[in-house]
Amino acid sequence: MKTIKHIALRAFGLLMMACAATAFTACSSDDDPFFTAEETDAPRILNTNIPEWKDGQPQALVTQSRTSNFVFNIIATPRDYTTISWYLDGQLIHEGDSIDQPLLAGDHELKIVATTTKGLSTSRTTRVVITPADGDPVLGTKAKDLWVAPGAKTTIHGCTHLDKVAKVFIGGKEAAIVSAVNGNLTLTVPADLAEGDYRVVLQDAAGQQYGGGTIKITNEPYPDKSETLWEGSFNVTWGTPFDALKDDFINHVHAGTILKVYVNGDGQGTATTAWWNNLLTGKGDPERGDITISGSQVLEYELTDLSIQLLKDQNGFLMVGNGYTITKVTVE
Repeated sequence: MKTIKHIALRAFGLLMMACAATAFTACSSDDDPFFTAEETDAPRILNTNIPEWKDGQPQALVTQSRTSNFVFNIIATPRDYTTISWYLDGQLIHEGDSIDQPLLAGDHELKIVATTTKGLSTSRTTRVVITPADGDPVLGTKAKDLWVAPGAKTTIHGCTHLDKVAKVFIGGKEAAIVSAVNGNLTLTVPADLAEGDYRVVLQDAAGQQYGGGTIKITNEPYPDKSETLWEGSFNVTWGTPFDALKDDFINHVHAGTILKVYVNGDGQGTATTAWWNNLLTGKGDPERGDITISGSQVLEYELTDLSIQLLKDQNGFLMVGNGYTITKVTVE
């Protein structure tokens, strides 16, 4: 009896193991999206390594140098009936599950679209941040410089390695370079560009291209985006120049910045370095060029490369003179 009972229990155990193995195989097959999804099913992008949006904005998928190819793979279902399309800043750049190609420097929007043979589609949108390599030409990023009407001229301040720039393209059309000196690129944008945001591409004499960021082509006036650096009430006298921004002012300005100083009173004065030399010319008294102040007015200065150099060499920024009160200082 023990032998018969032992054989029966052993047979039952083997039967249960076989059932479990069969069930596991069936479950594994059912869960595999590549083989269970049909041609008529809605497509799905299964990647968990694409970041979720934050505050309504797509987040960066990768941040890398332009010297490395952008490499990524998409897992989508139904696998046998789905095509993956890659759109960079709205332009189709690749089709296929995997991408491996160089990209120009810039902060790019990447849209990945999965489309089935039945015309059903889904997509994921993210960002790809490509940084310039050492020695690459790079354009400045001041928004006002990059806001220009079709056919108009603009100067982009704060550029680097402009000696490598032979041509500039905006939206695929060549812009006329007026000058490229001292970190400032002056160009005339193509007159036949429709209003919109465009990628800027820089090209050297050998034909190598570099990303130049984006530029807005519009007939709308540039919105006032002034930054208030100081506000209050300060009485300027010969013995008490305004020095509240002496050391920090340089951190908020560059060539092309518009400085506005709101004043009232009956006196004279001007913007200078800490050595009391005119901020625009570098000249001191009696050639400093103090402005006569009568009542309420706004003293306005457009800073130049010389201004920036003077601020660095002569220990910062002052408002000097006598007989007037400063109420606000802004830059734009």
